[in-house]
Amino acid sequence: MLTIFTRSVLLYIASLLAMRAMGKREVGQLMPFELVVVIMIAELAATPMGGVGVPLLYGVVPMVALVVCHGLITALCMKWQPFRAWMSGQPTVLMRNGVICEKQMRKSAVDLNDLMEAIRTAGILDPSEAGTIVLEPGGQVNVFPKADYRSATPADLKLNVLQEGLPLPLVMDGVLQRDNLARGNLTERWLRQTAAECGYPNLEEVLFLCLNTQGQMLIQGKGKTNTDQKSVLDPAEVMW
Repeated sequence: MLTIFTRSVLLYIASLLAMRAMGKREVGQLMPFELVVVIMIAELAATPMGGVGVPLLYGVVPMVALVVCHGLITALCMKWQPFRAWMSGQPTVLMRNGVICEKQMRKSAVDLNDLMEAIRTAGILDPSEAGTIVLEPGGQVNVFPKADYRSATPADLKLNVLQEGLPLPLVMDGVLQRDNLARGNLTERWLRQTAAECGYPNLEEVLFLCLNTQGQMLIQGKGKTNTDQKSVLDPAEVMW
């Protein structure tokens, strides 16, 4: 029993490493050749996991071979566009300017029910409001409303807005995020002093503290049910 448990753990780790080596795509975004690799890795891990008489290398070595093949195919796809188009396919327009592309839908094996589902998933109730629908090579369907029905943007209203970037978490569950502190060109002394001004002299008492690109700091203490927000930097001083 202990042998089976150990083999299962080792094969699980090997499968995780193989999947991690393939990148960060979600299952729904896998290209056809990537999906084949995922299925084969699962099969290769299952065989030696259930059969104690099968050497572990019979599962691990083929996994390594698949990861190497995946790397080679990925490199070819990045270097040679015709090969990528052949391996992964190209985006297919299912609706153009509000008109359904019947020929392209049949070629892609997409029926009207699938199209209506994609429109509803995009938050559009009336199909007449849909302008362009694109079937991506990974299988996801992107729906774009007609210009008359899309949400107004600051550019449409001729408004000047400040640029926004990713907030910078500086303390998470009492642990100082030194990499983010350096990325923001900030000092630990400054952070501790700023947190103390909000009532948290000890960073270990802080559940979450982050700084956005507008210079606003959001802080919440452990066990607290409220958050504090304070302007601590001028937006011009933001360095990330």
